[in-house]
Amino acid sequence: MLAKDAHGATNRLAPPLTIERAELDLALDTLAAVLRRRRAEVS
Repeated sequence: MLAKDAHGATNRLAPPLTIERAELDLALDTLAAVLRRRRAEVS
């Protein structure tokens, strides 16, 4: 999965054209964990 910053606080995610369900689940779980951790840091 390609993650690229775009326009300040915006992140663009570009998954590959073909991706296994397990890979997508892992990517989304990882992203959710990072966002939860970041939210806790700024609160």
